Amino acid sequence: MSYKLVVFDLDGTILTENFELLPSTLAAVLAIRESGFRVSVATGRSYQSAKPFLDQLEIIEPMVFSNGSVYDNPDTGERELISGIPLETALIVLMLLPEFKISLKMHMTGSRLFKSDSTPWPDEGVNFEVGEIHQNLKADLIEDPIKIVFYADDRERMDAFEARLAEILGNKSQVRMFRSHPRYVEMTNKSVSKGGSVRKLIDQLGIKPEEVIGVGDQDNDFELIRDFGWGVVAGAGTPKLLEVCKLQIPSPEEGGIEILKDWIQQQKSEE
Repeated sequence: MSYKLVVFDLDGTILTENFELLPSTLAAVLAIRESGFRVSVATGRSYQSAKPFLDQLEIIEPMVFSNGSVYDNPDTGERELISGIPLETALIVLMLLPEFKISLKMHMTGSRLFKSDSTPWPDEGVNFEVGEIHQNLKADLIEDPIKIVFYADDRERMDAFEARLAEILGNKSQVRMFRSHPRYVEMTNKSVSKGGSVRKLIDQLGIKPEEVIGVGDQDNDFELIRDFGWGVVAGAGTPKLLEVCKLQIPSPEEGGIEILKDWIQQQKSEE
């Protein structure tokens, strides 16, 4: 099968654990494009948060953001929301925050970012936006968030929060939660995923699923790795990802994307 498009996750896949884009990784991604492959990104980040890295990577293809909640529509050239978190669910989340001492950020339309309190987050202001602090976000929120990111410096407290929220929302929950990084838990509408939005995108581009290589490292990349022609896990991965991937490469710190570049170019030469 001739592959046409490579879709990369950012954090932990192209970026290091410390959110760095290494020169060797950048060179490898550019070499993949120069070999004749289209290169895109499917990230949990908002466009605004991803943009500094996208500029360096020189990505020109339509992309997927906010874990599949937002994508670049090839037909219109516009960045569009596919589905957000129901306002009712977001308000329930906000009611639980004081009990578990959880801090959150809500990604909103128009590149707005709301934060629930002044708790300092790791790498905030350097690799991630601080956001607009709302001390009474429950009263201020009037629309569906695109995505919610949770942070707590205590893993047990976060686990307890997740369990309590799952109990309240029950079987009719319209959201899903997952870890996209060891420090953070994210929530999106359960109807969206990176893989699902990439499939929507390639349908419009005239690319077949089997012509796509998907590369990621965390469970929010599951559909991206499972549902296309060749699924690649960067770094240690997770048990869920290792069950469905076809190739495992080292982390970006260990030259994983350079190894992938060599593999892709080898496939190209054998066509």
